[in-house]
Amino acid sequence: MFRSERSAPPRLVVAGGGPAGWMAAFYLKRVLRRAGWSVTLVGAAPAAGTPVALATRPSFTRFLNGFNIDEAIFMRRCAATYRLASRYDDWFAEGEGHWHPFGACGPRIAGRDLFHYWMKLRGAGAEDEAGSYSDYAPQALMAAAGRGPRPEAERSSLTESGEYGYHLDRAALVRFLRELALAEGVRAVSGRVRGIERDLYGDVAALVLDAGQTVEGDIFLDCTGAASQLIGTALGEAWNAGSGPGDRLVRLSRPRLPEAPPFTAYRGRAEGWTASLPLADRTEHHFVYDSRTTPPEAAAEILHRAVDGEGDLAHAELRYGRRAAPWQRNVVAIGAAAGAVEPLVGFDLDLVLAGLEAFLAYLPRQGEGGDVLRRAYNARLNRFHDDAAEAVAAHYVLGRRPDRFWANARAVTIPDRLADRLDLYELAGHVALSEEALFAEGDHYLLFSGAEFLPRRPFAPVDVADGREVARLLASIRAQSGRVAQAMAPHARLIEALHGPAPAAAAAIRVAAAEAPAGPASLRGTPAGARLADLVAGLGQPFGYERSVKATPAGLQTERFLVSLHRTSLGLAPGKTLDHLAARLGLPERERAEAADLIADADILHLGYEDGPSGALYKLYVEWSSRTDATWSGADETGAETMLVHRAYKWRPEGGHPPIVTLYHWPQVRSPEDIEARLSRIADAWGAAGTPVLDTARAILRLARERGRGFVHYLEAREEPGQRLSYDLNLYACGLSVADAEPLLGQAFVDLGIPPQAAAAVLAERLRESLGHVAGGVGRDGQPFLTVYSGKAGA
Repeated sequence: MFRSERSAPPRLVVAGGGPAGWMAAFYLKRVLRRAGWSVTLVGAAPAAGTPVALATRPSFTRFLNGFNIDEAIFMRRCAATYRLASRYDDWFAEGEGHWHPFGACGPRIAGRDLFHYWMKLRGAGAEDEAGSYSDYAPQALMAAAGRGPRPEAERSSLTESGEYGYHLDRAALVRFLRELALAEGVRAVSGRVRGIERDLYGDVAALVLDAGQTVEGDIFLDCTGAASQLIGTALGEAWNAGSGPGDRLVRLSRPRLPEAPPFTAYRGRAEGWTASLPLADRTEHHFVYDSRTTPPEAAAEILHRAVDGEGDLAHAELRYGRRAAPWQRNVVAIGAAAGAVEPLVGFDLDLVLAGLEAFLAYLPRQGEGGDVLRRAYNARLNRFHDDAAEAVAAHYVLGRRPDRFWANARAVTIPDRLADRLDLYELAGHVALSEEALFAEGDHYLLFSGAEFLPRRPFAPVDVADGREVARLLASIRAQSGRVAQAMAPHARLIEALHGPAPAAAAAIRVAAAEAPAGPASLRGTPAGARLADLVAGLGQPFGYERSVKATPAGLQTERFLVSLHRTSLGLAPGKTLDHLAARLGLPERERAEAADLIADADILHLGYEDGPSGALYKLYVEWSSRTDATWSGADETGAETMLVHRAYKWRPEGGHPPIVTLYHWPQVRSPEDIEARLSRIADAWGAAGTPVLDTARAILRLARERGRGFVHYLEAREEPGQRLSYDLNLYACGLSVADAEPLLGQAFVDLGIPPQAAAAVLAERLRESLGHVAGGVGRDGQPFLTVYSGKAGA
């Protein structure tokens, strides 16, 4: 429990930059925002290494749904596919297989699981009519038919309930969760934990990082995984080691399948078991084995034969066990720092979420009931861990394979709770569990029936009841499950819509012109504008859109548009997609290659078009938004140097002149006073010609201060090469409309020589639009300009 003498809200520090750490930081910052808790995450930058695939369960899907995280964006960012079930072959016995779907096998009948009525029907001699227990689960039927959890263009009851999981890339998930957390206001500190500082009571007061920096806090979450740097190394809480039949894992990645199945495929082998996890960019194969009987070299050969292919291998040791007390003093262990089970079922993220929910349930208050809350947390989290470990153990003890690996797995001592559960089920025909058990009642019936381990009789209350209508009722439920499954779109089609088609030997980027006009209609006023609109529409991805008007002494330029796409909308190879788009728009090869390289670590691609007296002009901006947002919120402590936010290319489609490159920097100023100081500095180079646009910028700042709700974001633009600077005031966060600024913008246009009627007319078209950017400066021709962006729409 924390005993801080501070009157400010508690300071939560998360140690660890993996999935558990960033999930904890995002989750708790969002939930504890109103309580005022600050959240800081301390973690090293992700190390480069062999990609790792994860298979998740419905609890993670419900986590995404609960926080309104867009599934399509998440799946694109994490190379994710749907996981509706697990398929086990040669598991309990060679030549036998069964499905283990997520979700319920049909509705409950009279408050009881359908399994009991299925048993009653089988007991009446109608085994063929009853079929398999999993036949009543829509997810099993969808998985077997290669279908996803929804129709193509809409949601379904399944996506609403979240009763399915994903296959995804671990490193991509970390990046995705990190961006969510930083957007919530989590402060990130880069570094490795080297030690701790204690307070007078012996609690942790601060983390000491490898560079000597300290990070103070009141409550510390240990999300450092197997290293357990806080709960284990620093506090010395013992690790109670467990055991499992396999102690090693070897991974091998192969190319993406043409039609990725919506399930994890497990297969028992003489020396262990394999799993195949189909992702959008690859299929990852795992082999779990016992190194005491199978050397790593032999395991590698077995995996190569199993997948019928070569590839780079990655070996890892498996770790089992848990902490007796995962909450010690003011340190709370989450994820693998608290406990670890075999990766068979995919409980890793379930246990992280269980720990976070338990922490929230027993949220500490300063100096109140610390021992009681700690004991409750420890008991609850250990119960979850034991649930998961027993579920894994049950997959082995029911097997009948004679191989040494499987015989050794059956020879271990069965946990008492699991032994009692098996006995009760065999004799009484049912499983009694708590409502919050990770492996639910229906999961046990799927597992037991898949192993052909059936009770000696149906559950008594069902067995003694009238069974004349059971056959008809189960037949109708089974038929309805089949209809639900058939209504869903093929999984391959859903994945292609999200990620593009599976690569062939000579894969082409799937960017084509739209069959019918789509996108902003006003962008199609000219052939050059329509070309850009068609290319963006051909991606089939969400995009944002805004328009602008530029005023100079030469007149008004109104045919100006900007379309914005997140990097994930460019598919699994964003650089190739960018290169294809830019080539279609006529950007020279050297600049295309440069932009394609830059998009790999950027966030947003903007494509622009304007039509003026000199003809059409295309624009391409690469934007690094997440790192700028993190620094703005104080999440990255990088000093006060300017940060590059956009690199822009501007060119004419007919060629003739090299593209103009413009760099947009944020000088790390936030307050209106600091912005005005920067404006005065760059205006010195403009001379008298820049007075009108400087006065407009100052007037806009005053308006934002008096009537706006948020901050003005300030950028400075410089052409490369060259020293000429202009400003860009991003006002979207201020919540202003064009109508709010219409008087001063109208006067600014008139000051630049625009006739009053023309200025009033162009602003009147935009009065209801949100006021986006106001940019100004002095151009290469020595003339001042003012540009107003508005009307942002789309995704």
